[in-house]
Amino acid sequence: MNAITAPMTANAFIPLALEEEDIATYAAIADALGCTPEECGEGFMLATPLARDAAVLLWRGAVALMPVSGAAGSLRLQDALGTLRALLGLDPRLMPHAALAEAGLRYAV
Repeated sequence: MNAITAPMTANAFIPLALEEEDIATYAAIADALGCTPEECGEGFMLATPLARDAAVLLWRGAVALMPVSGAAGSLRLQDALGTLRALLGLDPRLMPHAALAEAGLRYAV
């Protein structure tokens, strides 16, 4: 059976242009943000280079905060993840896609 006719599985989303490490990173980010890897990947793909760079920095900061202790650390982690969600267009109520596009952080579709 070739890849075109292979039966689809629940984990069939594999972007062809990404390396396995990229897919693992999107899956980890998606898990932390409470979305699917597809939604996370789409957010990164629609983000401009400026927004992608900012998202990577936010993710690195969130990873550094993940073994948090105390309320202050937990609040900083939640703030970083919330900002990351908004920056990637995953929280359109907080930051509408049109506003992200106008700010140069997301490509207009």
